[in-house]
Parts: sequence; C-alpha cells; structure tokens
Amino acid sequence: MEVLKMSKARTYTYFPGCMIPYRLPHFELTMREVLKKLGVELETSPDHSCCPEPTTFTGVDFEAWVTIAARNVAVSESTGNDTVAMCSGCFHTLAVANHMVHEDQELRERINKRLKKSGLEVTGDHSVKNLLHVLHNDIGIEAIQKQVTNPLKQLKIAPHYGCHLVRPLEATNMDHAENPQWMDAIIRATGAEVAEFENKMACCGAPIMPADEQKSLTVTSKHLKHIKASGADAIVVLCPTCYTQMETQQGKVEAIAETEFNLPVLSLGELLALSMGLSEIVTENQRRYHRVKLTELLEKAGVGGA
Repeated sequence: MEVLKMSKARTYTYFPGCMIPYRLPHFELTMREVLKKLGVELETSPDHSCCPEPTTFTGVDFEAWVTIAARNVAVSESTGNDTVAMCSGCFHTLAVANHMVHEDQELRERINKRLKKSGLEVTGDHSVKNLLHVLHNDIGIEAIQKQVTNPLKQLKIAPHYGCHLVRPLEATNMDHAENPQWMDAIIRATGAEVAEFENKMACCGAPIMPADEQKSLTVTSKHLKHIKASGADAIVVLCPTCYTQMETQQGKVEAIAETEFNLPVLSLGELLALSMGLSEIVTENQRRYHRVKLTELLEKAGVGGA
C-alpha cells in the first residue's frame, strides 16, 4: 500500500468515545486505514473515559460534565499531541470544555484542584480537533487528491454536518456556522459531486428520540426527503449518532413517512476509502454493518460488491 511521504509523520492522540468502539467500530477501522495512506498515525490512551455526552448530561450536573470533559482533555494534553475525535458529540464536549477552561480562570482553577488528585492539569490551550480539521487543514485537499485512484465521478453525495460538529464557532474553530464547506471540499476531492439540498444544517432528529420517538423520526423523514429530492446517491456523515438515526432507523422513518428512501449512509472514511483503492473495506462493512445496502452505490463507484 502506497503511503503519502511526509517530512514529519503526523501523530494525534485519538479520543475514541463510547459509541464508535461499541456500536460502529467500522467508523474507526475504515478511517484508520485511510489515514495510514495519508501518513497519519493515531495513538490512544487507556486513561480516557466517556466524554461525557453533551446534550442531557449538562442539564443534570454541569460541574460534573465539565470536570470529566476537562479531565479527558488533560489526559490528551499530557501526551504532547493534538487530540482528534471522530465522534461529533465527543468532539463538541471536549472542544467546548477546553474553550470554557481557557476563558474562565476561576473554572480552570476549580477543575485543576480536582484533577491534581490524579496528577493531571488542564490549561485550556490544548488543540482539540475533529476529522475535518485533520483532513482539510492539516493534511490538505491537494494531498488527499494525490491518493485518489478511483475518482467517484458518477456519485452525487449529500454532506450531513449535524448539530455538534460546527457550533459554537469560538470553541469548534470550524469554517462557518450556517454554511460550512470543509466536508464539501473533501467530497469533491474524491471526484464526487456535492448534492445541494434544502436546510443543509438540519438536525437528524436523534436528540428528541428519548422524549418522543414519533417526533424524532418525523424530523428525520423531513431531512431525508430534502436529501432525496436533490438526487443524492448517498449521505456522508461524521457523527455516529446521526448515522444511527438516518441509517439504522431508516426503516422506521420510511414507515412514518410512507415513503421509501433507500438512501445509503456512509461515514466520511468509507467515501474516502472508495476513492483510494480500499473498496474491500467498504464491501465488508456493507456485509456486517449497513442495513441500507450499498450494492447500487458500489456499482456506480466502479467497484462492485455483494
């Protein structure tokens, strides 16, 4: 396997979170192989814990949430590498907590008093990144294009950014709050066309699920209708929760909408893998993890697949 030659290897401390390792391991396994081709290494720490989850936990006990999150940042900070999180929720938690600690000296001192018992310290100066920071900014579009051996010119792909990846900008350091373009640029780097659809930044509906499944799936159906109308062949996501809502639950969504969507959902790593000669990984992922089959998509991508 040809690997991009770099004067200095890029190494990140990878924050795995809970959902990807236990429910969607193909997200990590696929992206690791893609990053290898791009000359990137991911190191892990056994000292990380749950991020914790950014929506409900903060309303129950903010102080516990920010302390646990800051502890995870401190663990990464102690490695000397930038942190990268594949899960959008994990990224949001770590990035927001890191920003809070940086901006609020009193909070920082209060948290560090607790962390001192574990021999840790958080400064708020650590760099917390998601995969778009790494792929678009650190590696760069040109370097990605050099690794594309199977341009996906026949595919039209809808980028789904979701809620936690982009906002608030002061913490996430993304490109735009309402019309982000980094994932779009990476999709174009694979040779695929970016689908334009209504309400690009819509929520997938997952946060409502614990309170009202019907409303949650109705929100999802509206989003999928907009994407389907664009002529997209597939949706690409970073967030594992968004993936579960739109892919794993798609049968339930279709029942509520009384519409057959048949919209494959790929992780960003899977799209890159298809373009970089790693299609066997995606074919295996289809067999083991995808409920919405990728057969037609793989044929259009020129790689086939059962």
